[in-house]
Amino acid sequence: MLFTPSQTLAQKWMKKARKAQVNVLTYDAQGKLLHSTNGFLVGKKGTVVSDYNSFKNAARAVVVDEKGKEYPVDRIAGASSLYDVVKLQVGGIKADGLTPAKAPAAKDQTVFIIPYLGNKSDVAKAAPVLSADVFNEKYHFYTLGVKTAEKSASCPVVNEDGEVLGLLQNATQAGSDKCYAVDVVFVTDLSVTALSATANDYRSILIQKTLPDDASQANSFIYLIGKRDTAMYLAYVEDFIQRFPTATEGYTMKAEVLSARGDYAGADAVWAAGLDKAKTGLDDIHASTARNLYACIQRGDSLPANWTLNRALEEAGEAFKINPQPTYTALEAHILYSMKEYAKAAEKFKTVCNTNLRSSEQFLYAAQCLNMTGDTLGVLAMQDSAVAMYSKPYVDGAATPLLMRANTLMSLNRYREAVADLNEYEHLRYNSVNANFYYQREQCEMKCRMFQQALNDIERAVQMAPTEPLYHAELAAVNYRLNQLDEANAAARKAIELDPDFADAHRILGLILRAKHKEGDAKKFLEKAVELGDVVAPSLLK
Repeated sequence: MLFTPSQTLAQKWMKKARKAQVNVLTYDAQGKLLHSTNGFLVGKKGTVVSDYNSFKNAARAVVVDEKGKEYPVDRIAGASSLYDVVKLQVGGIKADGLTPAKAPAAKDQTVFIIPYLGNKSDVAKAAPVLSADVFNEKYHFYTLGVKTAEKSASCPVVNEDGEVLGLLQNATQAGSDKCYAVDVVFVTDLSVTALSATANDYRSILIQKTLPDDASQANSFIYLIGKRDTAMYLAYVEDFIQRFPTATEGYTMKAEVLSARGDYAGADAVWAAGLDKAKTGLDDIHASTARNLYACIQRGDSLPANWTLNRALEEAGEAFKINPQPTYTALEAHILYSMKEYAKAAEKFKTVCNTNLRSSEQFLYAAQCLNMTGDTLGVLAMQDSAVAMYSKPYVDGAATPLLMRANTLMSLNRYREAVADLNEYEHLRYNSVNANFYYQREQCEMKCRMFQQALNDIERAVQMAPTEPLYHAELAAVNYRLNQLDEANAAARKAIELDPDFADAHRILGLILRAKHKEGDAKKFLEKAVELGDVVAPSLLK
């Protein structure tokens, strides 16, 4: 075989190029072969470059060297669907990769395409560079004037010194006398960032990715990946611990996964390792321990003897000693509430309310603690503060504190104020209030002699729940109070129709009939009320 001078020169580095080439096999989650394609090593760190499309939906991949030995693809280190390239990290492979060219190829320069492994020819194909277009300011996209074999995608394109320039692309048109290559430096410069966790280019590949080099970025990447696939999540956490052994986040993430799995001894061991190896942020580990103990106890899990609320409280206290953050005070407050130390919990929540965590929710927590101690005025004060976190016109967030304050005001017989809060609540939650809400407000309105408003509300309750006998009986009672006896009579009889054993309805109907001077019928219904256990009806009969 006769070679041109350039081709003769090229054969000097062909042997090295062959050792750098690999076949790449990708498989789906069920182990079915998806694609067989080409790739090659670049540099000396087990970095392989190949085409992106062969990796879509791949759950596993291997590379096969020129001797037929397989190596698993450990990680996806970079990906771009736009340029159809992927960067792989392959462990255990010892062959040296091709060296990236010191300078890009220029127009009219002759370059060489290394044939794919398995090709009978060991002759690199010479090709003129028709154009070298710049993209992303510093990389080159090459158009080469030569026809290539169908299986040549992802083969290396090198210069006359054997330095790799680019990665051959899939042919865009069968039989074309042109082919294209992407700058290999673009591929090797690809990297995983925190946002790669949500990028389609990376999500479409199911193989584990390399973590970003920055600990904060790596932590964010894992957070965005989420825990849907626990095994994959834990694999990333293990990577994080290896890459950043002095950072606390890896230990807390791993311990929390183990805790969720019920491996409590394993979680304790990981927290202990974190306290031993981490250099800063030890409060995070104490806080993680406290939160997980507390959560497991709240769920009612079957726990070891040392997983107690007392220990959780101690761990939260240790976190606060190291770093006095209000979040740790809030954690202590929640734990104290679970320990039924309501007064102490209330004080902790009040402390939180004087920090940057001051919120309506924190005031309501304090109110709940005081409610457990029986301090109703203290409860009201905290609820007042919770409502005061919002200004009029109120927004949706104010609905809960308004409703809770209304209930407290009712317990203090401050009915008009309670009605005012209930009115505000209805305005905020108009589309979600139910019949019971209108019944409760009607009860409050009756107490403060707002009879017409009470009638409107109980009528609305009946409209919303027409099969509830209680609401019909209450409608009868309100109409009776307003001396609307015919309407009262109809409502009471409807209540009895819905529930013949409803003692209150019989008593109310008895009163209505007596007011209508139907003493005989009145007596019959009052006696039925007594028979059904009504405690008021006997005195009415007398």
